[in-house]
Amino acid sequence: MTSADPLSEIAQWVAKRTSIWPQEAYAVAENSLVDTIACMIAGADHPAIRQLCGLVSQWGAGPATIIGAPHTLSAPWGALVNGAGAHALDYDDNFDPAKAHASAVLIPALLALGEQEKLTLEALLDAYIVGLQAMGHIGQAVNPFHRNRGWHATATVGAIGAAAGCARLIRLTPEQTAHCISMSTSRAGGFMSQFGTDTKPLHAGFAASGAVQSALMARAGLTAGASTLEGPHSLRTLMVGQDVEELARDMLGTDEHGQSTSFVAGRIAEPLQILENGLKVKRFPNCGSTHRALDGLLELREKHDLTADKVASVHVSAPASHLRNLPYDDPHTPNEAKFSLEYNLAVALEQGTVGLTDFTPEAIARSHIRALFAKVSKTPVEKLESAFPTEVSISTQSGETLTTSIAMPRGSREAPLTRDQLFAKLEDCCAAAKLGARTQSIIDALQALDRSAKISDLTALFDWIKPA
Repeated sequence: MTSADPLSEIAQWVAKRTSIWPQEAYAVAENSLVDTIACMIAGADHPAIRQLCGLVSQWGAGPATIIGAPHTLSAPWGALVNGAGAHALDYDDNFDPAKAHASAVLIPALLALGEQEKLTLEALLDAYIVGLQAMGHIGQAVNPFHRNRGWHATATVGAIGAAAGCARLIRLTPEQTAHCISMSTSRAGGFMSQFGTDTKPLHAGFAASGAVQSALMARAGLTAGASTLEGPHSLRTLMVGQDVEELARDMLGTDEHGQSTSFVAGRIAEPLQILENGLKVKRFPNCGSTHRALDGLLELREKHDLTADKVASVHVSAPASHLRNLPYDDPHTPNEAKFSLEYNLAVALEQGTVGLTDFTPEAIARSHIRALFAKVSKTPVEKLESAFPTEVSISTQSGETLTTSIAMPRGSREAPLTRDQLFAKLEDCCAAAKLGARTQSIIDALQALDRSAKISDLTALFDWIKPA
């Protein structure tokens, strides 16, 4: 049954739901915190983030710690800079129900607002679980068509889910929470045409900042409309299309991460998104649409002891929605390279992995890597990603044809990274930021995370991080 008043239903649940969660949910949330901090540490050294940080530092000081900077900022600006930094390298997690980079919006927003309000890590983790639930529920009501039509859901659905998380963090009333969520829809915007540019990571920052602002404005008494999620001029109608009801009917009987293109009554409470769908933690610092193909290529490379000179061609058949995210077949900037199937498969074929150091101007100009682009071909398949696994086929110079298919990438709920792998990623990100001996204190603190500690006790670890 479709909910006639999804805004009120979501707001009531966000404000009133008990703070008692399964320990497994807390464990996933803690891992997301570790992973996002890793991404923020490495991302702080991105040229665009340095430029942004220098600019925003002129807009007003405040209590929010900025990773990689010696100064603090007001909570909305702290969320902006750290959110953009978390997404700058495209190393942050994906969340399928929302088709968004969830944690790069949620974690920076909650850290900045929680630091301002002098709250605990337990309150942050609770708000993260709640915000993720709201983000997933809203994402299921507009996807997959919302993302397939070119909206960057990190900037749209992400902003709204993070607003719900911020409302939970500062314990807004149900009425205030509804105003906060509704207000955040006016901050939700961002196009996939920005992929491969400095503006794409800004989308996560804009969403995080907008979420903080919406929560604080709602607490101050500002109001917003009651029909911004469902109705003739609502998010679902305007950001899916006027044919939304027809599309919703077409979705009947399909199962794409719970996406139904409608607000299903009662779904805000169940199932618990953080456990039911989980998050895809990345093991490669690039667009997640490359990851199934990379996993397949590396599986065949290792299994058959392949090197680039033994391979005649690599062909990938993948959902069209994935390949639309990868428009750069001849990338010339690090940002473009992150959204290039050809570049990433060429690097993996040559090296056996893809890492942070592969996304510099010097790295993408390597002639021996670019020479491998011609070996890569692709076929888009107009099917949902849950209905069509990515197929990788390698033809060898000796005439063999080797194939595999990958339904879910490593790092997903079905094939999660181990705790050791997660902290190895954190260590790599610290190494990329040239933190040296500082790295161990960060690892130790995050391995022994104390939920009762103040958020400021955690952020104090980063106020002296200044990547070289």
